Parts: sequence; C-alpha cells; structure tokens
Amino acid sequence: MLMNNLLDNQMKRHAAEIFGNEPLTGHRERFASKLQGADGTKSIPFRKIISYLAVAAVFAGAVFLSIRLLKTETTEDSTPLTEVQDYYSMQLQEKVNEIKQLLPQVNEKDRAMLLQDIESMQREAGVNALLSDENKKALIVYTYSVKIESLEHIKNMLTTNY
Repeated sequence: MLMNNLLDNQMKRHAAEIFGNEPLTGHRERFASKLQGADGTKSIPFRKIISYLAVAAVFAGAVFLSIRLLKTETTEDSTPLTEVQDYYSMQLQEKVNEIKQLLPQVNEKDRAMLLQDIESMQREAGVNALLSDENKKALIVYTYSVKIESLEHIKNMLTTNY
C-alpha cells in the first residue's frame, strides 16, 4: 500500500514530464520503420506460426499413437478410405492456395520459411498400414483437420497483419 501511494505521488509530481511532452523529432518515423522490415513489408511473428505447427504435429502424433495402441474393433462405413483421403487433401490444398495468394505481401525471408513449413506439412507421412480402416479414417480426418486449422490460423494472421 505504501509503495502504491509513493508511486502515485511520484506520478502526480512529474505528470507534466511523463504525459505532457511530445516524443522527440523523428520518434514516430523510427518506430514505424522498426515495425516494418527493411524492404517495407511487415514481418510475421513466425515463432507463433512455428509453435502452432509444432503443437499440431504433437497432437497428430499423440492421436496416431493412441489409435495404434487402442486398435478398437472396426465398424463398417460406406465411405471408402481413398475418398476420405482425397476430400481432405483437396481441402488442405485449397487452404495452401489461399495462403500462397497472400504471400506477396510478406518479406522474402519470412515467405521462404512459411513456404518451407507448408511443404513439410504436405509431405508428412500417410496412414500406418497396421491400423484398421476405421482407425485410418479417423486418423486421416484428425490429421487433416489439424493441418487445415493451422493453415486457417496462418491465413488469418496474414490477413490481419497486412
């Protein structure tokens, strides 16, 4: 309580110095230039993007392992495995294309990192042959859903930052 009062008193005494003065000449321009990259484009917080992709990969791996360990009985489903794979592959490709349309706004270094992450996401291993068809479908749906959600988040970051 004493510290709060002391801080309040200091702020009141120096209010004109703290709140009244304008920043030095050129401050706003320097601040704006630091927000943008050297080439005039904004930089995406790629640590966030990479962390989201890493979390998605961890979740996909955890689901894969849990499905593999549990191996529940299969129930018949009328949708062939290839149709499920093709549908989600198409959805993933649509999200990739949407992001690629936004990439010209991103600086070259960040663009290269983002493209590399997207390509590695697309190359990730398929479904394990030891799983039942029902478990393969569940894994396909979950894996692609996580990837599509990650790409949607990246797209939202690109559209809000640029």
